Formats: sequence, C-alpha cells, structure tokens
Amino acid sequence: MASQAQINKLAERYPFNDEELEQLIRCHAALLDVKNTDTFLTKIALSSPYSYFFLPGNEMRRRIELVEDKILPCGFGSCLRAAMSVDLFVDCANEGELGLERFLEGVADCGQRGHKEALRVIWDCASYLGEFEDKLDPAAIVDICYRLAFAAEVVVEPNADADAIVARLESEHDRACTSLVNSLALAGENGKLVTKESWCAWAETMAPQISSTLSTFVHRLFFHGKMKHSLNFVPFEPPKLDQRSDIFEGGHPPNLFALTCTSPLIGGKWHNLYSFEFHGHSMNRLQHSILGYQGPTVIAIETEQGHTLGGFFTTTWKRGSGFYGDSSGFLFQLSPTLNLFQPTGDDANFIHVQDGIGFGGTTDMPRLFIPASMEECNAGVMDKTFRQGDLLPGDALEKFNIKSLEVWGCGGDEAIEKGLKAREEHRAVTGAAIYNARKIKDKSPLVNDINLRDTKLYKHREEARGRAEFRVDEKHDGYVLDRSQ
Repeated sequence: MASQAQINKLAERYPFNDEELEQLIRCHAALLDVKNTDTFLTKIALSSPYSYFFLPGNEMRRRIELVEDKILPCGFGSCLRAAMSVDLFVDCANEGELGLERFLEGVADCGQRGHKEALRVIWDCASYLGEFEDKLDPAAIVDICYRLAFAAEVVVEPNADADAIVARLESEHDRACTSLVNSLALAGENGKLVTKESWCAWAETMAPQISSTLSTFVHRLFFHGKMKHSLNFVPFEPPKLDQRSDIFEGGHPPNLFALTCTSPLIGGKWHNLYSFEFHGHSMNRLQHSILGYQGPTVIAIETEQGHTLGGFFTTTWKRGSGFYGDSSGFLFQLSPTLNLFQPTGDDANFIHVQDGIGFGGTTDMPRLFIPASMEECNAGVMDKTFRQGDLLPGDALEKFNIKSLEVWGCGGDEAIEKGLKAREEHRAVTGAAIYNARKIKDKSPLVNDINLRDTKLYKHREEARGRAEFRVDEKHDGYVLDRSQ
C-alpha cells in the first residue's frame, strides 16, 4: 500500500483525491501482476473492494464479461489500454513510480483532464479498432460512444438482465445513432470519412457531452460510481421519462441518445409539462403548463413530415411583449440529422411568449414560431440570435404543421422539483391578482390595462356621453335613460 507521503505527492500532480489515488494504485498493482490472466477491464473492475460490496460474489466479473462479449466492440479493452498509453508503464515497471505516473496520466486523460483529452482517447480507440487508419467512418466512432453509454449503465445497474440489455442495444442501435452519424459525416471529407481534427471540432460544436460516454464508463469501472465529489466532467445520464412520449418513443427512447450528447443539463429524470396527447392541441393549455416553470426545459416538435426539431432553455418561462432568455439555450434539429444552433452573441432575442411562442428573430418574424392556432408554424434558416442553418432538412419548406409537441422539464429530480415549485408560486401570484381584480369597484384602470376601451364592449358608453336624455347612475356605476325628459 502506498504511503501517505506518496499519495500527497501524487495528489499535487494529478486530478484525483486521496481515496481515488489509493484505488488507482491498487489497479496499477493488479495490472502489473503477470500471474493474473484476467482481461484489462476485468483487472480494473475487480481491483476495487467496492466491486464486491455493490455487486456481491462473481456478479462484477459476469458484468464485465457481458460488457466485453456483447456490448463493447470486440477487442475494445485492449484498444483502450493502448489509447491510455498504459502499455508504456509496463516497459517501465522496474522504475516503479514512473510507471505508476504514466498510468495515472492515462486514466486522467479519459475525463479528468477535460473533454478534449477524452475525445482523443475515443478517437484512438476507434483508430486501433480500424487498423490504425487516420480517417474513419463516422458510424464507427458514434457506435463506440453509444456502446460506452450502455456499458456504463451495466457496470452499476443493480439488477441487470443480460438478454434484455443486449436486445435493447441491438434493436435501438440504428435509430439512436443515425442522426449523430449524419451530422458527423457532414464534418468529414465529401460527407464521408473524418479526421481526428474534424471529429474533435464537431464534438465540441454539436455534441459537447459525447465525450462523457467514455469518462462515465471509465469512472464507474474504477470507482463503481462511488466517488463523484471530484469529477471534472458531468456524467452521461440517459434521460428517464416519467410519462409516455409520442416523440421519444418507448421506455428507453433511442433518439434521446443524440439529444443527451448536446448538453450536460439534459440527462437524468425528465418530467412531462405538456404534450398533445395528455393536454390537447391548445396554446392556452401549453402556456398554462409552462409559465412560471424555472429550470432546464426541452421543447420538442415532430412535424407531419416526420422531422424533429425544438429548443433547450434554462430560464423561467414568462409571458410578455418582449424577448427574454440567456445564452445557455439553443435551438436544434434532432432528426434526420443532429444540428445545434447555439447563440451567436449578436442579439439576445431568445424567447417570446405572447399570443404564440417564438424563438430568435424578431416579434414580427421569429426564427422558430408556434402561432396561437398551432397551425402553419415557421422554422427559418437565419437570424441574429442563433447560428445560421436549417431547423428542418434542406428539402423541407420553412412552413410546417405539428404532428406532436411536448415540453419536458429535465436535469434530474432536484432541478425538476425547483422548477415545479416556481411554477406553483407563479400560479398562486397570478390567481391572487385575478381574484383581486374582480373585487375592484372602479375597473377603469384594469380595463385600460387590458385595452378594452376601444372595443365594442364599451362603445355604448362613448355614445351615451353628452346626450341630454342620459344621466349618470351612481348606484350601478353606469348610465341610465331619463325618460322624464
């Protein structure tokens, strides 16, 4: 076992705390044990005393066998070992501390050093699997990330059903990966092969959370999800919907994988705020469902042509004559191709809620607009607030009709609880204001506020004023015809 002095020295150089370093030193010793014939991934998983606490007996060994045989690409463990430069420390085994530090560096590169290093490790794994090619098929890279997300769940899932997991992975694979593959291909040469540079640039722009598929798997492999206080990345958490969805179909929606790759705030529990199926096709119901809600929110739209688009925002939903919001939000096309439209910084017209709901653009012509009728919606190509590009596929018209619309509070239990509490407070304040308005004797300020003076409802008052046969009725607050004249 390492001395406290050695651990203190390592803690100054590597992004791990004392407890994590103790575990990594155990892993390093297990990997150097030539008598142990287990695979690279198995040695890591079984070196931790927590593995027997969370998954008693031989369950952890069975999980790793499942991961290696049925989930991850064949030979992935060896490729990860090479990508982490772990083989370097074997050559320096006799040098002791030097070999350990090479090992710690490799582990840190999988997430604790930041997403850029993790993207490099993912690329190197894909390259080794592809016989050291310097240009890769986008499908091969996305496939690895998708399988890593599955593997990360299996390593810590208390009651894993091997057959069900494998069946789900295979049945959902194509739908889960297609929009990401299509998007990454656009970053490649002639829409085909991609280089390491184009992969990293694409991931930072379109899928900033995709590197966490590797980081989460490696962290759970070493620490079994126990140590989270010193993470330098947000774990990849597939959304768990609390209600059936027409857009994100099934209990484990495959097309949510691509959306989860776009933001660290999207994973975890989702709570349905509004949907056509449960709330009806009504702008009033939609606004009632979201106004006052505070926190991460996904609004998803499926068009009658089968395309999916929408937006992600973190600000409180409110109604008003002007725009509001902040630069944490973005618009997206989810299918057939993932495309993110991040804020440009040139304007701040993020959200506008009045008769309808608009995003970007201007009040007269929003970039994405859902009118009060919820018919003949608009999805533009450019505005000053969000990055230019097609919210709908290039061959689709900017006008579209909605097949399904859903709004979800997301970000996990704590964020959802806070958002729902804010919504209830908003409803209480609004309800109190309406109640008080009904008790006001002189309603002229209220009438002026809601612009009723110029409507036919009060036209008779204007016509009555100045006529001799009409006099003021103080008792009933109006005018009365004086028939004595």
